[in-house]
Amino acid sequence: MMVSMGALHACAVSAGKDPMKSLSNPESLPVVQVAAMEVLDQTPTPQYISALKRMMWQPGFAESTRLEAFVRLVKLDEPGLKEILRLQLPKLMALAWRQKLCELIVEHQWVDMTPTLVRAWSVPMAAWIEHDKDRPERIAIEQLNGKEKLTDVLVKMLVDSNPITEANLRLRCWEMLQKLGERERLVQLLADASVKPDDRLLDNLRSCAGELGIVPTTKEEILWLQALLETKNMVFWGQAKEATMQLPQEVRVKLEIRELPVAVAVSKLKPELLKLTPLQLYQIVEERRQANGSRIVSPSFEGYGGDHTENLYEMRNKLSWGDLASMVIAMEMFDSASLRQQMFDLADRDMADRDTEFGGVIRIGAAGKPEILEMTPRVRGNDLRYESSQKMFDNAYTGLFHFHLHCQSYDNMQYAGPHLGDFAYADSTRANCLVFSFVSRKELNVDFYRHGPMVVDLGCISRPKKDA
Repeated sequence: MMVSMGALHACAVSAGKDPMKSLSNPESLPVVQVAAMEVLDQTPTPQYISALKRMMWQPGFAESTRLEAFVRLVKLDEPGLKEILRLQLPKLMALAWRQKLCELIVEHQWVDMTPTLVRAWSVPMAAWIEHDKDRPERIAIEQLNGKEKLTDVLVKMLVDSNPITEANLRLRCWEMLQKLGERERLVQLLADASVKPDDRLLDNLRSCAGELGIVPTTKEEILWLQALLETKNMVFWGQAKEATMQLPQEVRVKLEIRELPVAVAVSKLKPELLKLTPLQLYQIVEERRQANGSRIVSPSFEGYGGDHTENLYEMRNKLSWGDLASMVIAMEMFDSASLRQQMFDLADRDMADRDTEFGGVIRIGAAGKPEILEMTPRVRGNDLRYESSQKMFDNAYTGLFHFHLHCQSYDNMQYAGPHLGDFAYADSTRANCLVFSFVSRKELNVDFYRHGPMVVDLGCISRPKKDA
């Protein structure tokens, strides 16, 4: 069939009057964006190259168009392409494109991108890929370096990476090694004093392992450890060493960083608890719950998946010494009418405020008594969230509990207890947490929770009678 030249021209895809504008607009059709690239390819300017780089991460572009941009960047500015991937791959939420980029890194044998892949792999994405071994970042690391060398690669980066410019990478390597079940290798590394003897990170970890027998698991736990080793917290560190030495041996070998403030608090408030086993502490908590007789108020997690429960008995085999000691302290400290009054005052103010949930830190004060520190949220604007500030974390490193309130109304039973966002917070911070929820004007329900997720409903505390 014969076709006129005019018809051929009509079938050609136009890049528009402004090819750069067509390329940069995510709403342009992919064929238009490719046509724009073909026009701009003739004289590639810095502006054009920058637009191609934005397509690597900016939302809205089709994968086929991103791939066209990738191919051009390999030719025009490979170092710049790698740099934008270093910055953006770990936080990229275009998941199909994220996976494709991992495959492209392997295809081009960019072994120098291994640190970027480690950073990206360390970002939790449970809703994306169920099994960690199937994460595309991990697969790419193994394909670039050899599957059998994955652990060696992580250890080398942990030891050899720059302690200043790559501090976060080193923490992520430690975290991923723990995730791979390589705790013993890390213990051996710390035991070898000839490995980077002047390295601050390894020195901190050696202090923790040697003096307390604790090997941190996550990045956040290491940051917590480093905060405790600061000069201003050295008195607390000494108290933690003294308190933990009194714990049963089977308890000491399983301690986590978050249990250090608990041990110190117990040594000040109820030192007899230091000698008790988890089973003995469980019996105290159970007897206290039954004697108290306050109602249990647990939200429904139907439809969320997972095995969520707030029942003390059902959680008994998962509870550590620190969990149970925390519960004993929490239940007994709110026997104090003045402390309950302070919490109810805070809850009343929270209910009247529609811009944020309220929260803060519960700690043992300088006088050796429990105290509530209300902390201003980092941002306001959502009555269903409490955004913890850095100031709160600074105060919480030696504190007993992070706490917040669910007090949108006096009848807030529907939202009593921690929910999925709270579980994510506990998993991230590794903190001991309490949430207080109004279930009536006279009652606040109290839940203890931490990473896992693990949560136990401690029952309700009553508003002091003079204010009831």
